[in-house]
Amino acid sequence: MTRVMATGVFDILHAGHLHYLQEAKSLGTELYVVVATDSTVRRRKHEPITPEKMRVELVQALKPVDQAILGVEG
Repeated sequence: MTRVMATGVFDILHAGHLHYLQEAKSLGTELYVVVATDSTVRRRKHEPITPEKMRVELVQALKPVDQAILGVEG
């Protein structure tokens, strides 16, 4: 078994995200996705449009994803 980890903001989810996660999944048997927290998004990109918990839920619903988790600070 090979676990693959992918990370991202996923604020507004689009086809490019799906292609990225499909490619990541093709590299192993399980795909774990770490979704950036709202505070990380604010610090590095912009004010989040979609709240972090909703982003995790949306990413988890994607077929290639075995487990989506919220990132942690620090």
